[in-house]
Amino acid sequence: KLASDIVFMAGERVLRDAIVVPFSRGCNLLTVYSKKHIDSEPDLKTAKMSHNQRTMKTLGMQFAKGGTCMWFAPSGGRDRRSAETGKVEPAPFDPNSVEMVRLVAEGAGAKERTHYYTMAMSTHNIFPPPTTVGGEFGEERRVQYAQLGVAVSEEIQELPTEGLSKPELKALRVTRCNAAFETMVQ
Repeated sequence: KLASDIVFMAGERVLRDAIVVPFSRGCNLLTVYSKKHIDSEPDLKTAKMSHNQRTMKTLGMQFAKGGTCMWFAPSGGRDRRSAETGKVEPAPFDPNSVEMVRLVAEGAGAKERTHYYTMAMSTHNIFPPPTTVGGEFGEERRVQYAQLGVAVSEEIQELPTEGLSKPELKALRVTRCNAAFETMVQ
């Protein structure tokens, strides 16, 4: 039941990349245009920003309703093989993305009812991403049979923010994000 009810938040490529679209069908999916790609089509920037605002509103309604398990990848969701080491390395979390989700939950009145966990899922060998970020659609990719690995952390505890200045809050957001990333890597 949980697997069929999870709400996935993903980049818009899951709706436009022909090789990825079949994997996205049948999912509870919220999509956003990432800041990396929002300017890629200047004539669509306003529409993309409006789409993102609607997505955040929908996300807030999910938080307010409660009982939603949401999968959010604060690094874009795809880990790539390092050119230096040859190993698949998790992409660092983006503190602004993590904070955005936290603020949406708080704005929906669900701060106390929202719980955060890091989760690592090893899928690189099954369906490797393109070697570069943000390329054209339709590049050659191959699906392979391989093991799937999943790990979920203990709950990430909220850190107190009362009385902190804006620079201290920003530093805390980065610290919180980096700590969550390190938990996931372990």
